[in-house]
Amino acid sequence: MSLGSVQSVVVCVPVANASAATDSVCPVLNQQAYAPQRVSAYLVDPSHGAAIDAAMAPFDYGYASAVWALAFSMVVGLYVVSHGIGTVLGFLRRG
Repeated sequence: MSLGSVQSVVVCVPVANASAATDSVCPVLNQQAYAPQRVSAYLVDPSHGAAIDAAMAPFDYGYASAVWALAFSMVVGLYVVSHGIGTVLGFLRRG
């Protein structure tokens, strides 16, 4: 499943001398000249943006503790049930 594609994009990169950035579409910020440069970038498909935003959300400790409590109680419950079944089988085996 592809979340995006590799495409060529134009970005503004800082240059050492201002003469390299003459007639540039990039702005001059804080006395630093910028020049356009073409680079390859992985662009995410907008339809998959919500899934990526959800994955980058802060960790929900309340939900995680609820899931852990449910799993722990199921393990303890299965132990109690299997122990009870083992006790009944032990009584039946001994007569």
